[in-house]
Order: sequence, then C-alpha cells, then structure tokens
Amino acid sequence: MNFDALSFVKFGDKDNLKEFLFENGMQHQLFYQTLADSNRLVSKYPIMDADVDNLDDWLLIHNQEHQVIASTLLLDNPFNLLDMDWNVEADFYEWLGVHQAIHQQIAEALGL
Repeated sequence: MNFDALSFVKFGDKDNLKEFLFENGMQHQLFYQTLADSNRLVSKYPIMDADVDNLDDWLLIHNQEHQVIASTLLLDNPFNLLDMDWNVEADFYEWLGVHQAIHQQIAEALGL
C-alpha cells in the first residue's frame, strides 16, 4: 500500500489534495473488499465523492467509516478525525499523521 500518498499533501494545494482523496478512497475500497472476502461486511460510505471545496460531509462520513472498520477489527477506536480544523495548517498536518497511522493499523490487522 502506498502510505506516502496519505502523508505528502501540501496544505492548500487542491490538486495534491485530490490525489490524496483518490488514494485514500482506493485504500478504503481495499479495506472494504478484504473485509467482505472474509465475510465481515461493514457499511460502505461514499467517500470517493469528495468535493475539495467543501469537505465537511466527507470528513464526517470518512470518520464514521473508520469507526466502523475499527470496531469490526476490534481495534482501538480511532482518533476522532473531526476534532481538527483543516483550515489551520498545523491541524491539517496533524490530521494527516494521525490518519496515516490509522490506515497503517488497519492494513496490518488485515494482513495487507
């Protein structure tokens, strides 16, 4: 899995953010499919439908999907990804780091 695409996002760069959103969505699709292949069905949220100019809805459903995956895999409940303000550069970068760690934890639990 390409975790670099989840961490190397420049604050305020919409094109770079679109790349992140795509890679993130692909990883979520892999998580979903891997869970389904092992008969662990989880709710699938429309996280590929992100609008870079208004990410509030995406942040909410993305956070919900992470909570469902963590619960299914019996992982510690992930950090609330809604607790940071993406309009604040320091919060944005902290969110990226926490989010990447969550994805790595999920990938490890799924053997990816």
